[in-house]
Amino acid sequence: MNKEVFDYPSSDGHSRISAEVYTPEEAPAMVQAVVQVSHGMCEYVGRYEDFARELCRHGIVLCGSDHLGHKNTALLNRSKLGFFGAIGARRFLVEDMELLRLEMAERYPEVPYFLLGHSMGSFLARLYAPRFGRHLDGIILSGTAGKNSAAGRGRLLARAICGARGDRYISKTLYDLSNGAYAAAFPEDGPAGWLSRDGEVCRAYLADRYCTFPFTASAYYELFSMLEECNAGRWYQQMPKGLPVYLIAGDRDPVGGQGAGPREVYRGLAMAGCADVRCTLYPGARHEVLNETNREEVYGDILGWLDEILSREVVMDE
Repeated sequence: MNKEVFDYPSSDGHSRISAEVYTPEEAPAMVQAVVQVSHGMCEYVGRYEDFARELCRHGIVLCGSDHLGHKNTALLNRSKLGFFGAIGARRFLVEDMELLRLEMAERYPEVPYFLLGHSMGSFLARLYAPRFGRHLDGIILSGTAGKNSAAGRGRLLARAICGARGDRYISKTLYDLSNGAYAAAFPEDGPAGWLSRDGEVCRAYLADRYCTFPFTASAYYELFSMLEECNAGRWYQQMPKGLPVYLIAGDRDPVGGQGAGPREVYRGLAMAGCADVRCTLYPGARHEVLNETNREEVYGDILGWLDEILSREVVMDE
């Protein structure tokens, strides 16, 4: 597997976005598809390297960018970790994803293109799809969530804190409203036990300063806003009806309400007329199914889904 790191101008007009591309060692002509990752809150694309290696073994390229306020993009801009920008900056994260897709489309024209969003990245992927989903051959939503009554209150509180303390203020109250409840879900496994049953994954996460930084008040406002927008009735109606959607989650994931959230999204998409929606809930698995003890099963299911869609497209071309 080959790895390339590059950067490109952000849609915010002043930042640069750090991106990574993982490619098979074979010639580009052997590439079967491209999967773009939209990573979650307080993490970065490099955490998907093992998954990238598995995709590359099957002739699939993986790419992704570190969102504004996250690891390499924050380092590149000498900006504060956990800060996207002023209120409204969530649109830049979505548009930066499209800028990366445009770059990859130039490199791999006519190659089927997929988007995988995890956690907060799944909210961004869900906001991306109504605007840019016509360019996708499928979308995978990992560890997503349904409606959350706390999101509206959190949004109002975050806005008030931004007004009183500034966009960059770090609020323990906002942290407790969001992340704190997840950390309390598996007290016997420590503060990162909600992520995975794999203790090594949890220890590595806690030791990584690019995973344990706090969000700013404005970033929490954007997070709660994303969650509200991608669970509104309008979003379901705006989703491209022919875009295949694959939801994957652990049935003990606290972010998704132990499976209730992904099931809600599945039902909402089906009722809105989306033609190809699937959902797999993994028994006992927690939030990061790509880093779970059954990760090989998850990899296999994703590859099987990709293969099925790629096979359909071959038949259509014939």
